[in-house]
Parts: sequence; C-alpha cells; structure tokens
Amino acid sequence: MSDPEFPLSHGERLLIRTVRLLALTAPCHSLKGLFQHACGCAGHEAYRGLEVFLQQLGLRGRRRLVLSVPADPRLTRDEGAILDAFGCAQAEDFRSLDERLTGLLGGAPPPSLGAAACLVAQTFAMNGLLLRARTSPAEAVLMAAE
Repeated sequence: MSDPEFPLSHGERLLIRTVRLLALTAPCHSLKGLFQHACGCAGHEAYRGLEVFLQQLGLRGRRRLVLSVPADPRLTRDEGAILDAFGCAQAEDFRSLDERLTGLLGGAPPPSLGAAACLVAQTFAMNGLLLRARTSPAEAVLMAAE
C-alpha cells in the first residue's frame, strides 16, 4: 500500500514504527527516547497518547487489524488508515477523522480514541512532524463529480 511516489515523512515513519512495535506488546524501550528527541518535553505525552490510542483500538475494535513487521517499508491498508486518521487529526478535519476511526474499529469510535489521535497529531505538528491525510474513497468520488 505504501506509495513510492510519496515516501513517508519522518513523523509518519516514527508513528507507524511505534504502532507496530507497541502492537507486539514487547516494545523497545528506546521508543520513548525517540519521541522525546522528536517532540522535546512533550514527547512523553505524545508517546502515552499513542499507547492510549492503541489500547482503545484493541478494547473497542470489532475486527482484527493487519500490521506489518516493524522493519517492513510497505504499509498495510490498516496502517494506511491509521496514518490517515492522524493526518486528519493534525489537519483538524474531525469529520474525516471520525470516518477513519469508524473504519478501523468497525463501529462508532469512543471520544477518547479521537482525543488521543488529536493529542499525538498536534504534538507532532508543534514539533514540525507533518502527517498527511490522504483522500478517502468517498471524498475521491465527490471530487471527481465536481
């Protein structure tokens, strides 16, 4: 799913690598240090926010997500949707964020899931780590009709 024409930004690589490692439930302890290096004093909160996001996905999700191994340069569809959700959060496009989270969960997302995504995304933004929101299939149809 990873598009070679649009390589992942530093923030996107940090986010997806951390998601993959945390999903293994045996995370690398240097991850917190990477967040602190990238986000300064807010790195710990961003890291904890990502942990909360993944815990909520695990508790509330109605389907099993497909993730790649940490070193794989390719993205699964679910990983792309996770990146999209954080990109929408960073762009403050809350309607699209809710759509992405609903797709990931297979049902209505709890407010805590969106809040965790927003915390991480805004912390990344304040530290120059940009996350891109891709066009959803529904948005692509609407743009093509215009």
